[in-house]
Amino acid sequence: MNNKKDIGLLVARLIVGGIFILTGWMKVSDMAQTIGYFGQIGLAPFWAYLVGYVELIGGLMVVLGLWTCLTSVVLSIIMIVAAYLSRSMGFAGMMGPLAILASLVVLATSCGGKYSVMSCKCCTAKSDAPIA
Repeated sequence: MNNKKDIGLLVARLIVGGIFILTGWMKVSDMAQTIGYFGQIGLAPFWAYLVGYVELIGGLMVVLGLWTCLTSVVLSIIMIVAAYLSRSMGFAGMMGPLAILASLVVLATSCGGKYSVMSCKCCTAKSDAPIA
């Protein structure tokens, strides 16, 4: 991969991971409010804890480049659910989750680039081999 792509992936990781760190921290630091909001949209408290900590830890992993492709898939599931739950607000309400989902799809299919701390097996497999 050339240097421009690696820098682009690094920037994407920092921005997307930063968003998840912030939103995860907001959920975890005021769990009572998070549980209340999740209850209003019909989700059990379990989901508030799960989503909050997955966003926080997943965001840190994306920023560092730890198993970026796998972490991005897990965070993508959260964004798919968020887009679905925000459908009542129309497309304007779904734009944020969909934009983040698009970024996560790029990270999941490209991994973190050479500025990652650790790659996952799917990223280190030889993809330059000719197809027989």
